[in-house]
Amino acid sequence: MKALVTTPASPTSLFVVRRLKELGYKVTVVDSHSRSFVSYSNAVDKRLLAPSLLYDPQGFAQTVVDELKRGDYSFYFPVLECGFLMSYYRDIIRQYTKMISMSFEEITYAHNKGAMREYAKAAGVRTPLTAAPDSVQSACKLLEELDAPVVIKPRIACNAHGQKIVRDPKQAVWEYRKIVQKYKLEEQPPLIQQYIKGPLICTVNLAVDGEIKGNVVFQALRTVPTSGGTSSYRITVDAPEAELFDARLIKHFNWTGFISFDYMQDEATGQLYLIDCNPRIAPGVILGHFAGVDLMGAFVDLINGKEIQRLPKQKNGVRCKLQFLDLGWLLYSLTDSTLSGKEKWQRFREWAKREPTHLDMEDIRDMKPWFALWAFLLRNLGKLLSPEGGEIFLEHFLFDEEKFRKEVVQVEAALAAERSLVQP
Repeated sequence: MKALVTTPASPTSLFVVRRLKELGYKVTVVDSHSRSFVSYSNAVDKRLLAPSLLYDPQGFAQTVVDELKRGDYSFYFPVLECGFLMSYYRDIIRQYTKMISMSFEEITYAHNKGAMREYAKAAGVRTPLTAAPDSVQSACKLLEELDAPVVIKPRIACNAHGQKIVRDPKQAVWEYRKIVQKYKLEEQPPLIQQYIKGPLICTVNLAVDGEIKGNVVFQALRTVPTSGGTSSYRITVDAPEAELFDARLIKHFNWTGFISFDYMQDEATGQLYLIDCNPRIAPGVILGHFAGVDLMGAFVDLINGKEIQRLPKQKNGVRCKLQFLDLGWLLYSLTDSTLSGKEKWQRFREWAKREPTHLDMEDIRDMKPWFALWAFLLRNLGKLLSPEGGEIFLEHFLFDEEKFRKEVVQVEAALAAERSLVQP
């Protein structure tokens, strides 16, 4: 049995290939950069280097399709945002192997933060007050009238990429214009969202025909960026409203496959507000495995045509840590000029506290990925500690939907022109 997995350099990718190896698969990985520590795992049998997902998505997709044509693969599984791209080629891929994926339009609709208000309302799910300005000028006018903290976020993003919490309303216009300029968002002005103060509650689900077959619910104890992003330290928790909202959304989408949601919990009321939908697998799958929910095992059964039953409920209070990212949380905190010396000391004491915790990556039976990752971190320490440090990891992992759509239109137009020339 062979599985082809597209694996950006992430702990989720490493977990996936290790779990597939345990389940008896020979694993081929495709990634976009030599820094992908996942390919060093002894769970990997073959590695291919593809063009960048961000800069050359069609080249990336062609590498995957060409390998599927050559190899006799049991199935193909994309991890993280490469799944958005490869959903466009779903019908082609299914000519050569099995793949579980919603359509490109369904995935990009679920991921679009501008569309979230629409589908959340239809599903009966609470969201923060959100404005989707039609121009940068109208956004700035609105911000000038507000006197409360806001969150500025691009309509399509990953891992809080380009997101900014603005607690001082007087700085909102300046921060908004800075984000627009940095990420070239003039044609797609960022959203302006109500700031909800409280903990971040996250979920990961495996669904079949709109019904949840297994899920994990956890609270992010620490995130990078510290204002909200990928959780570096997390704990499974009981959150009935999160499970209720997930079930409503998944039924509304009639979803099959992995899908993940993020909620802010208002510390004053305890109510949850949907802030993000990631129509893909997410890091919480690792925590879920430690908490007794084998989502990857169930996924393999599903893709092999087996009828899967509802997985057992998670064990609550289980903790999991991504050590290198959690060290980053500490370093960002200690170098944050907005924090007082007392606050920095409190952050250090919080980080230094030792509790029973599982680790996302470290495995004594498979140490090469750990060494490869830390070699990369040490070589790039200066860049990583800069304000844009996290983007050194994200560069080749993000999918630029708008750029891809424009390229597809151009290619289709060129093909149509060629066909018209050869026709009599």
